[in-house]
Amino acid sequence: MDSILALAGILLAVLIGAMSPGPSFLVVARISISESRRNGLAAATGMGVGAVIFAILALLGLKALFTSVPGLYIVLKILGGIYLIYIGVSIWRGAKEPISVQATEADEQRAWLSVFTTALFTQLSNPKTTVFYSSIFAALLPQTISLMFVIVLPLLVFLVEIGWYCVVALVLSSTGPRSAYLRSKVWIDRVAGGAMGLLGIKLIASTDAVV
Repeated sequence: MDSILALAGILLAVLIGAMSPGPSFLVVARISISESRRNGLAAATGMGVGAVIFAILALLGLKALFTSVPGLYIVLKILGGIYLIYIGVSIWRGAKEPISVQATEADEQRAWLSVFTTALFTQLSNPKTTVFYSSIFAALLPQTISLMFVIVLPLLVFLVEIGWYCVVALVLSSTGPRSAYLRSKVWIDRVAGGAMGLLGIKLIASTDAVV
């Protein structure tokens, strides 16, 4: 019973974290609106895989490594911030480029891997997420956990994360949001690109050690 309650608490915290606005939401939202539902779901999958990696790292005690080697944590934050700035600049520069909502099947297939990778790297760009998972696990995990619990936990984290972002992709790739995007593409892309860049700058600026 303790394990079930702990698992429920962890998954609720993960869901709340996934639903909070941030780079991951911006990436999935923009891809879903500007490209295709299929690519939006590819981005959602990338976010889910990234979350699993963070959960595994948290279980392995990466927060302790960051505490022991603060320089590593700062370097990862700077690299992650640079990546977010790069994504933001790319979105801003492409704001005036027209897009075609009619992609060929081959084009979509090639784009799927590219979109998945972009989403995965965006999810992994913030090492603070590892600290977030580590803190949740430290607070909510029972004193003794079984091997089955260790195996099931990352899988359920994946389902929670991909489930939320699939909802985002399905909603925002519908006709209404896409039509609104096409009408105001320049300004929407500039806002999204600017927000992504600011998030990257904020990540670089907060080069404090892990707490």
